[in-house]
Amino acid sequence: MKRLIIYVFVALVGFLNAGCNDTPVGYLDTENAEYLPNTMIIRKELDPVADRIRIQNEAPWVSTKISGVIGTNPLVFSIVDVKSEDVDDAAVEYFLNNVYVQGLGRIYYPINTDTEPGSYTISLGVQNSGDYYHVIENAMTIIVE
Repeated sequence: MKRLIIYVFVALVGFLNAGCNDTPVGYLDTENAEYLPNTMIIRKELDPVADRIRIQNEAPWVSTKISGVIGTNPLVFSIVDVKSEDVDDAAVEYFLNNVYVQGLGRIYYPINTDTEPGSYTISLGVQNSGDYYHVIENAMTIIVE
């Protein structure tokens, strides 16, 4: 009898918790969106020892995934703006044409580019299946050395 009461209690708690986790279709919250860390350093001159595997595989630089974005899947990320106080507009445009974002908001940048050294700040757009759209201003800073 004691076991039966425990099983019923556990089932009841599980049933009540399942109802609390439903997210409405199209829900999107980016209030707490951030990258941890929010800065990525890209070395133009690769170190033959430290970057051996990156050089061998021609692997791009990759950020961590963005955290704090809550919403109905699928979430689609895009780069909406790049700003820099260190370089001219042509360099920013070149950077923008080479940087891209994929699943879970990871930012990718290829290793073999002619990007001018400087600091580039990226703003991301995020959209979901309910056609909700938010812009995350100044989400990531990439420093090219």
